[in-house]
Amino acid sequence: MSNGPVIGIDLGTTNSVVAVADKNGARVLSDEAGSLIPSVVSFHPSGDVLVGANAKERRLLDAQNTVYSVKRLIGRPYTSYEVNQARERFAFELSEGPSGGVLVTARGETYTLSEISAFVLRHVRKVAETQLGVECGQAVVTVPANFNELQRSATKAAGRVAGLEVLRILNEPTAAALAYGYNKTSNERVAVYDLGGGTFDITILQLAGDVFEVLATAGDTFLGGDDVDSAIADHMAGQFLEQSRYDTRQDRQAYERLKAAAEWAKIQLSDKPHVKLCIEELAYGDGGKALNLDYALTREQLEHMCQPLVARSFDVCEDAMKAAGLRPTQLDNVILVGGSTRIPLLQRMVAEYFGRKPLADIDPDLVVAQGAALQALSLAAPARKAALGRVALKKVAQPTTGSHPQMTEEMSFEDEVTNVGERPPLPPPPVARAARKATLPGQAPPPPPVELKNAPQLPEEEELVDTPTRSREDPLEHEMTRVAAPADPLDFQPTRMADASGLLMQIGVPSEDESEPPLGEEEPSGLLMELGDDAFTSESVPVEGSPPPPPPLELRSSAPAELRAALDENVDTVTAAVPVTDVPTRAPLLLDVTPLSLGVETVDGYCEHIIRRNSAIPAGQTKMFTTARDGQETVVVRICQGEDRHIGGNQLLGEVVLDGLRPATRGKVQIAVRFMIDADGTLQVRAQDVGTGQQQQIAIKLIGELPEQEIEGLRERHEAKLGS
Repeated sequence: MSNGPVIGIDLGTTNSVVAVADKNGARVLSDEAGSLIPSVVSFHPSGDVLVGANAKERRLLDAQNTVYSVKRLIGRPYTSYEVNQARERFAFELSEGPSGGVLVTARGETYTLSEISAFVLRHVRKVAETQLGVECGQAVVTVPANFNELQRSATKAAGRVAGLEVLRILNEPTAAALAYGYNKTSNERVAVYDLGGGTFDITILQLAGDVFEVLATAGDTFLGGDDVDSAIADHMAGQFLEQSRYDTRQDRQAYERLKAAAEWAKIQLSDKPHVKLCIEELAYGDGGKALNLDYALTREQLEHMCQPLVARSFDVCEDAMKAAGLRPTQLDNVILVGGSTRIPLLQRMVAEYFGRKPLADIDPDLVVAQGAALQALSLAAPARKAALGRVALKKVAQPTTGSHPQMTEEMSFEDEVTNVGERPPLPPPPVARAARKATLPGQAPPPPPVELKNAPQLPEEEELVDTPTRSREDPLEHEMTRVAAPADPLDFQPTRMADASGLLMQIGVPSEDESEPPLGEEEPSGLLMELGDDAFTSESVPVEGSPPPPPPLELRSSAPAELRAALDENVDTVTAAVPVTDVPTRAPLLLDVTPLSLGVETVDGYCEHIIRRNSAIPAGQTKMFTTARDGQETVVVRICQGEDRHIGGNQLLGEVVLDGLRPATRGKVQIAVRFMIDADGTLQVRAQDVGTGQQQQIAIKLIGELPEQEIEGLRERHEAKLGS
């Protein structure tokens, strides 16, 4: 582990920025070309790999071997709509990888998109090390708030390939709000409108001193400045076609030159009313005659092209405002993030929508990296981090008295420490009422579930319950509840058997055919069943004569004084003295949400949502599964993210594979599967055999995921190519 400073990196679609923070605040680090480092990688004929400004220049000469804007595609399946669109636009070659991800081919070699991003991260890391004069092996890396599990996982893999220990994946709007509100004592609601080169996010936050609570977030991961560039380039191509009868859209190198010119024109029109340019030798006509393009564009024309794209962003804004339960005029400030927000039309439309002018004293290109650096400073203060983590655990792991079983943690405090800036550990589940599930005649009731590892053990007659989630879109589920079976009959069909893909069925309901399958016919290997609705309950019932269990620690941004009082009240439970002199101000507390609902596939391709979007993270829910045939040793659960009732309308993440189940008759093996979304917004899964209490072998097979051995191999290839 590096002893150097933890750096903050804004890994952008168009440009990347690196910053570092100390007691005097955050500062952006620059190379010889400036603080904005183009997120471009070019593979030179000499074998060198160019990154940054030098690579961007090569895009005009060798577009086929120069890769850019991969952030729009990272973590996406090759068959996705966005990748198909990119294949028609990008000059470099895209192909499908063995695990369903996207590969780039350049100079006869293939690269994953994580590896391309790793080239940028490694270059950014070198910029920081050159400026600071020390090794920088740890970082906080930002991503769009609406990134799904595949995209976050791919970004983490990129950091590892680049030789970086990514301590935290931080949402870009949250980072911007942190930079804006750091060391302030105000209490306000703000909107962070983040339109970059390839993605758009809108996040509503409550700022209260050093507490930054996300109220709601929404986004479009395929909307950004690149779309404006393409609109201008298409206009250029149409004019050139009329003049010379040559379609540059069929010539990828020529079209790349148009897009580069379009980007330049867009930037100029932020300050000028009109612009003129000439692209020499854009193509060659009859007899090898050079064909030039003289082009003029006014701001009015640009705004006409931009207006539909900007309007799309406000549909997303409406979604976020609805989730937060607010109207745009109820916000105190609007923060613009991303270079595309410099477009005058966009600023006017934002002011009109929110009923106020956005803040003008924040650099939209640098603020995300500055916020990441401030969060990195918090994570680099181990004493302060341990203090907050232990105090939070003390508040939520308080034992009960009387005949009520004592709820204590098996792990040490050090194992449960929460990083500063992350939500404190979730409280242990309350004791639940015994299951009230009806059984079929002659059927023995299933054995009680057993609590997962590192959670308090419950008596045998009590059931496993879920941890709390908080979703403002579903206020009835703010407390300690599981996501109940949907009331809509389309969401779940308990009496219908799974199809050939091997999905779920409900236990305790007779199937359409209870007979054994004929010999030689194999049942679907992934077939499994879901336990009934009463497999676990959300009600906490105190034992007679004992005091009720303490409520979970609710860290609300509306009461920062209470939070500080709680910390100060319990500081003597940590150690005799906790030095905090390394951090001159109180470390910020970030309370974020998950942007997308997590679901599992049920019968006939329907989706049951387990963790709802805009639920506070960390968050977790438990689902009970059982085998569907005798001797079944493997269970496969397909997982997705999205809001659609059908799994096909959501982003399929991959499969959770439970291996090594004990052989038994169908329905006898019951597995408690716990789905958790951590503070980074990434998915973790645990499983346990209810009958034996043993942890089950589990694997998450994500689409496009890089295996551990491949990540190590890519890291070695990077070091060989870059000589580091």
